[in-house]
Amino acid sequence: MIVKSLEAEDFIRMHLCLQPNDAKDTSCSVFSVNECLKPIDAVKLNFHLVILCAQGNCDIVVGHHSFSIQPYTVSIIPPHTVFSIRHFSTDFDACLLLFQADFVKKGFVKSEIMEELLFINPDYPPIFVLKKKNFRDTLYKFRKIKEEIENQSPFFLEVSRLYVLQILYNYNRVCELCLLNSDKSINRQYQVMYEFRKLVDKNFHRLKTVKEYADLMCLSPKYVSECVKNQTGVSALTLIQNRIILEAELLLRYSAISIKCVSDRLGFASASAFSRFFKGLKGISPVQYQNKQEN
Repeated sequence: MIVKSLEAEDFIRMHLCLQPNDAKDTSCSVFSVNECLKPIDAVKLNFHLVILCAQGNCDIVVGHHSFSIQPYTVSIIPPHTVFSIRHFSTDFDACLLLFQADFVKKGFVKSEIMEELLFINPDYPPIFVLKKKNFRDTLYKFRKIKEEIENQSPFFLEVSRLYVLQILYNYNRVCELCLLNSDKSINRQYQVMYEFRKLVDKNFHRLKTVKEYADLMCLSPKYVSECVKNQTGVSALTLIQNRIILEAELLLRYSAISIKCVSDRLGFASASAFSRFFKGLKGISPVQYQNKQEN
């Protein structure tokens, strides 16, 4: 299914508590968020989103990665990637940077270099912990971008663009260091977990049990479950169910097909079986979920 990507204006209006005039030009914007950020269920964005967390935590899904945003972390959500964010702690406090790819490509950096900077490897969770000094430096850049855009002094777009480039360079530097210092490439359990997640992302519509995936991997279900639990903190079955739910939310939210068609696409024996599965995990029926989105 093709899901329409959410434009920056729609994201600001739907998920941030802002007055209509708070965001005129959305090619690059910075917002401070806490309790005003609303939960987001299974959307795709038509822009880059950078989340810099100062306090509190929340749960996020980006593609097939599920992780928690914690203090002193930076996360980049690339465009056209399915993501959800929810379960905010009461003390959640973060800065959001929204920018279009064209905004940074208008600078003096060669286009091929920009493409490399903007590329977020889908094989790894797009989140990194910053040292306090690096966090303060990044927060300073966020605030300077916000200040430049609000004041609209001469060359404010050019100056803002340079700050965004610095943030991207620093993110890529942290990414390189984390991967160089990681032993996950030689960790057998990580390899099993990684292969399992790839298989789930490819086959979730027809395979629903850990045993079915373990058979594809020529491993025992118990060993696969142990590897996944040790590496992600959640069970292998939960990862399968979360991927199915993510796709179900997309279909229910953005398509006009019936519950029966959604059930068929996700490989359930009947619409009632799908409804029981969905309600068991979400607490509401598929019909109630659709009605909630319409309201």
